Amino acid sequence: MEKQETRGYKLEDIIGSPLMISSDKNTRIYGLNVKGRAVDISAYSESETRKGYFHKVEVEYLPSSMYLISGSCTCESFRYYGMPCKHMLKVRNVYIKNKDKLNKE
Repeated sequence: MEKQETRGYKLEDIIGSPLMISSDKNTRIYGLNVKGRAVDISAYSESETRKGYFHKVEVEYLPSSMYLISGSCTCESFRYYGMPCKHMLKVRNVYIKNKDKLNKE
């Protein structure tokens, strides 16, 4: 999978089938791993400024408290500030909205 560092990933470059696609088609969850009380989520979230390009997002989330424990995103905001970005929160929110369906798979 070839990534353009400043642009992101094109949808056709993302390998595999998503477990879940958000209703607006902007967020796609590709991996889910429940470990103890935490949930690891691997996803891609579409850039709002560059349509057709997606940021790779990794989130470790604690459902009991709704907190992001750790994570990363390839967007400029996360790389610059090192703080949770809107893409990470979108991934968490898509998981929360669809957790019953995702946890059955």
